[in-house]
Amino acid sequence: MENRDRVTIGHSHCSWISHRDDPAIALVLAAFRGYVYAADFIGYGVELSRAASDQTKRPAVSRGRRGLDRAALLEAAFEMLAAEGEAGFSVRKLGAHIGVDPMTVLHHFRSKEELMRAIADRALATVELPLPAGDWRTDLRRVGEAYRDLAHRYPKLFHLHFRYNATGPADHASSEVVYRALRSTGLSDAATAGLGLSFYAFVLGFALAETEGLLAPLSAAEESELLALDPLAYPATQALIPAFKSLDSSAAFDAAITAFIDGVAAQARRAKTA
Repeated sequence: MENRDRVTIGHSHCSWISHRDDPAIALVLAAFRGYVYAADFIGYGVELSRAASDQTKRPAVSRGRRGLDRAALLEAAFEMLAAEGEAGFSVRKLGAHIGVDPMTVLHHFRSKEELMRAIADRALATVELPLPAGDWRTDLRRVGEAYRDLAHRYPKLFHLHFRYNATGPADHASSEVVYRALRSTGLSDAATAGLGLSFYAFVLGFALAETEGLLAPLSAAEESELLALDPLAYPATQALIPAFKSLDSSAAFDAAITAFIDGVAAQARRAKTA
């Protein structure tokens, strides 16, 4: 088995490496293969090779008017949305920006919503996922950290990940990591499905709140507002003011994801003794 620290799902095009065929993952991405996750559990492994990256920059897809292909349009849309945000984005503005008729865009993306979904997956394709650590707790933590990093890098489009159950191939690859990690605990599929989605709700929510400033240290104006509260009605709130003023969002994330993982472990233990 090859030893690799981490792998990149980058720029929407991946080549997959392995020593074992994994047909289940082939249903998600045509070239997916697996590593051994544990004694009886198949893991995942992905790597974007330079050769594949160069090749996929010129995909063999149909071209719209003026010779622009889907990949070029998507890249232009991704860069525009990342810079300007959704409020300043439209198919018409995209067409004007790259010098094509809006219908050229819709030739490849049937609607603005389909384009937005593709943009979200294009962003997620830049996330670096680790190879299995052999410990489900570590794998969940690393996926959570990867999404938080994504939010920091693309704050103006990160909210798109709340809009879709899955954005596309890159999202399915990420989800597979999470679902395999949770199933390895011995939890039922029903429990795994619920906890897997809850994991994403927590990670995405935390990351978005952080980019919007919710987890920033308390400002002077905010402190004044809390100090003006009735201390008899809000004793806990006022007691936490010093902690709010020195809040470390990284420490808060670590504590929160640890609490989630500990809860999963406790539920798995109860299920085994039931």
